[in-house]
Amino acid sequence: MAYGFFFTARPFTKILLVLFLMVTCYLIFFGLGILLAWPLYKVSPQEAISILESRDIAEHLSMLKYLQVLYSVGLFLIPALLTGFLIQKNSWDYLQANQPLNISIVILVVLLLVASIPWINYVGFLNEKLLLPERWSEWMDRIRQNDENSWELMKSYLAAENIWGLLFNLFMIALIPAVGEEFLFRGILQRIFSEWFRNGHIAVLLSAVLFSLAHYQFMGFIPRILLGALFGYIFLWTSNIWLPVIAHFVNNAAGVIYYYLYLQDKLGTDPQQIGMQKNPILFILGSVSLTLIGLLVIRQWGKDSANSHLT
Repeated sequence: MAYGFFFTARPFTKILLVLFLMVTCYLIFFGLGILLAWPLYKVSPQEAISILESRDIAEHLSMLKYLQVLYSVGLFLIPALLTGFLIQKNSWDYLQANQPLNISIVILVVLLLVASIPWINYVGFLNEKLLLPERWSEWMDRIRQNDENSWELMKSYLAAENIWGLLFNLFMIALIPAVGEEFLFRGILQRIFSEWFRNGHIAVLLSAVLFSLAHYQFMGFIPRILLGALFGYIFLWTSNIWLPVIAHFVNNAAGVIYYYLYLQDKLGTDPQQIGMQKNPILFILGSVSLTLIGLLVIRQWGKDSANSHLT
């Protein structure tokens, strides 16, 4: 096994390395994106920054989508690959992206994510009702406004007019974030936290909290932590980064496809209302039960797979 320069570094040093690479790569990709906006979209760097600040969505949606892709690549994917290289000289090995996939476990992961949608939506509903102390009301208003602005931008992204728009949205909102975020939060940060605290559960929780914070949306903060923990345990128990990537992709892709159909009046229920129908308790309990059963099966599969490699 080849060792990188930071292989023997302390976990805290590795965390600082990750943060440094995230900031550096983001600035580089953001700067290049702004500069390339001129030949690609006839928008000067000053105009591009003004558009981002004013959220002028309607006339510049394609440029904003282009910058969104660069944001995901620069902030998550490239730092994860560079960190893996600097620690082990082989990002694929360090990220545990060199493991084969078992079709049965892939199907189980997909079913697990579909089953979890109702209870995740319900937790999101409870999160929105969460009230902070009165003295924080002004701060809370700003948070809500930021969340509303982010959601308006996301709805503009989701409003694809044809199948090609849908496919690009799947690439931009589902595929790139699934790979980049899972590589960084599970493949890098969760592994470093496991090394630091010698406890997989703490590592899962910490990486899930950071995963939620990175999305900068208070109204979805708690469900995103739970979703991140779900991805984290899949990785913890299988040691295969592609399984949480697939889970993340399914979660995002389901939303993209559902909204595409909903906004074209082909479905009558808002995706965020799945699991929120009248008397949803049994529906939610069923969703939670199926999710827990799926996780237990994945855990046992991981144990059996590990034992088979030892014999």
